[in-house]
Order: sequence, then structure tokens, then C-alpha cells
Amino acid sequence: MTRKYNLAEALDFTKDATLGMPVVTAIGNYELYVENFKSIVSYEGDMLKLLTRKGMLTVCGEALEILYYDDEEIAVRGCIKKIEF
Repeated sequence: MTRKYNLAEALDFTKDATLGMPVVTAIGNYELYVENFKSIVSYEGDMLKLLTRKGMLTVCGEALEILYYDDEEIAVRGCIKKIEF
């Protein structure tokens, strides 16, 4: 583990804020929220690729729809089948 990670642990800071890690929240397989992403790399009805500070995050499914996005968060709805880091 890195020194930053150990410091965040010791000070009880949240890892997402300290280390810039993406926060992925799934509501069943119907909705997905991703915080701390950098950009949308590609988007099609069955696949969404997001660039995060820690690498690529890929969402696969059917009828994927971006509900909203801003500088820090994106919300996706559809039949989500797979989330890959």
C-alpha cells in the first residue's frame, strides 16, 4: 500500500477524496452512479467507457442511457450486466 493510502487510513479520511478513487454506486442492475471520473471515452447503447484517475471503467448492458453528468459524477440507467475496472 502507498504512503498516501496509509495516511488516509491513519487520519480516517475518505479514500475517494484523498486518493481520487472512483466511487461506484449501483442500484440493482438498473442504475449506476460514478463519482470522480475524468471523461467519457466512448458511449453506445450497450457500452460506456469512462476514464478515471485510476484507469478505465467499462459498463456493459442493454439500453444504457446517460441521465446526467457533470465535472464529478455521471448517472446511467439501463439493464446493467457488467462493470469492469
